[in-house]
Amino acid sequence: FSGHVMMMIRTPEVDQVGANVPLGETPERISQYMHGKLRRFEFQFCVKLKKVPTGPLFLGCELEHPIKIGKVTKGLTGVLLAMIRRINSGFHYSWGEHGKKVDHEAISEGRYEKTHLSFPVEASMDRIVITKPGDTPPPLGYELYESPESVKRRRRMGAGSVDWNLDDTYTMCLWSAYCDWIQWRCLNVPGVRAFSLCSVTGTQPIYLSVYEVTGISNQDYKKKKPPHNRNDLAVYARFEFTNCLRTEGGLAQKVLGGKFERLETDTEFMDAVDGSLGGSDTASDSGYVSA
Repeated sequence: FSGHVMMMIRTPEVDQVGANVPLGETPERISQYMHGKLRRFEFQFCVKLKKVPTGPLFLGCELEHPIKIGKVTKGLTGVLLAMIRRINSGFHYSWGEHGKKVDHEAISEGRYEKTHLSFPVEASMDRIVITKPGDTPPPLGYELYESPESVKRRRRMGAGSVDWNLDDTYTMCLWSAYCDWIQWRCLNVPGVRAFSLCSVTGTQPIYLSVYEVTGISNQDYKKKKPPHNRNDLAVYARFEFTNCLRTEGGLAQKVLGGKFERLETDTEFMDAVDGSLGGSDTASDSGYVSA
């Protein structure tokens, strides 16, 4: 696909009375936009497809390596995930290769799943606005409006509820009150104390990806619910989330090298990226976000 992505992160001054608002029209507007909302971030996408997907589309949160988790914790987490699956019929998750004997042949052929959880794109996006040819899509960085009836329909039907085509423009957004990328912790979960993401993922970066499960229709997928093996996925976009103080490895550290831990401002960050990439303006379907 082609288009634009805007990532709006809740910054500390939103919750501080009398705090200095960031300079600049866009940071100030985003700070005001977040005020009065629980969400810790909101990602907005405005895209046109170059290819019509024939299989179900998923929004996934994944890790590169299996996580180290005890049997008791894994069992309790499995109960919670099973509850989520009952509420969201399209929800899918896998522990990856954790606790399994390594099958090097299967891995080399892509017949395995990474540690991940995912939802159908149609059901997971908080808003989807479809703009017909000739009309102007809503601008990014502002509230996106979708009728309550449309939202309910998408979440009830899941995969197949949106007519994906090459003519329309799709403006979508995803937000959450439960994940703070700057503090690198999970919070606001009812009955659960805030905890560091490192307690689950270790020091790994976290990846957010949009992908299609190929070789199967939406209808057949709902019946068979096959695994999301790597060789069956067509990845449309993949974003890496890292934290300069709490994660190791990944694309961000590879690109920035020794500068990774001591960048303090957005300007320093972008200067380092431009220097590492030689000032290239080449677009990519992969990216990283560092907090």
